[in-house]
Amino acid sequence: MERKANEAAAAYEEFEPFCKWQRKQDYDILEIHLQEFKREQLKVQISNYGILKISGERTTSDASRKTRFYKEVPVPGSKYDTPAIRAKFVNGCLYITLPKWKNSAPDITEPKMEQTPKRPAELAAEDQPKASPDPKEHAVRSSGGSECEFQSRKRAELGRRMGKVAVSLAATAAAVAVLVAYVVYMYKATVGEVDDD
Repeated sequence: MERKANEAAAAYEEFEPFCKWQRKQDYDILEIHLQEFKREQLKVQISNYGILKISGERTTSDASRKTRFYKEVPVPGSKYDTPAIRAKFVNGCLYITLPKWKNSAPDITEPKMEQTPKRPAELAAEDQPKASPDPKEHAVRSSGGSECEFQSRKRAELGRRMGKVAVSLAATAAAVAVLVAYVVYMYKATVGEVDDD
């Protein structure tokens, strides 16, 4: 039984596709390079919690092994119009267009990412498929999908969360210390009064 599980796990080769961001005033484009993939082998979804999930799986030339990847990208609903996110697979590249809200302020906490050379305007203006209306999680229909350098974003978000937890713990510890000191003071004051009588 274990042998079959190990063989199944060994049959997959995980990889990290090359990705880059194109930052525009009204939208951002995530470009993911997937040269040997086909549209049918890719999946792009966004959850109600604002997580863009990109995955793909294909059989290698060896036919006994498969190559796959899985990426999650946080997509803040305060910055992006998530129902309007579109994906398109062209010439071995997946382009995910994330339209920004018109009245959104720039996200100061977002780490700066390297600006990439601009793509032709017609690439962004091409008609792209719409997302499905599934209430739990809707797929961003595309001609393919992959992912990119979101590890630094995840680490930054995790660091912010850990910082908040640390501050909360420190405040709680300080409150407990004050409470303990007060209880000890009241105990000594009460015991001291009893001893004086």
